[in-house]
Amino acid sequence: MILSQRQLDVLNYVVTDGQVWADNALKEEHVLAKVAKHESAYDEAVAKGNYQTRKQRDDAEEQKRQDKYDNAPWNIKRQREYAKLNQFEMQFDDQRDGTTTWVDKINEIKSRYPKG
Repeated sequence: MILSQRQLDVLNYVVTDGQVWADNALKEEHVLAKVAKHESAYDEAVAKGNYQTRKQRDDAEEQKRQDKYDNAPWNIKRQREYAKLNQFEMQFDDQRDGTTTWVDKINEIKSRYPKG
């Protein structure tokens, strides 16, 4: 479907890719109804000077989540690493084989994420 730039901007405000959404809509009336439904929210965002496409907002939200994950405190980062280990099996194998694999791995995690 051929959209005006305004229609495309309104659709991009509410869906990730307005042109793809419009091209896959069953009827032109669905596209026009969606544009009409969200036009006022789009106009308000433009008037406030904070217009962002849906993709931009989704990307920003994903970046916030990633930053929160990356900037977690040391104890949370350690817990994530500990959870990946099969600690009981590692301890059993160390006992049986006379090795220190489990202790070495725990110390490695602790040195990677020191308290503080």
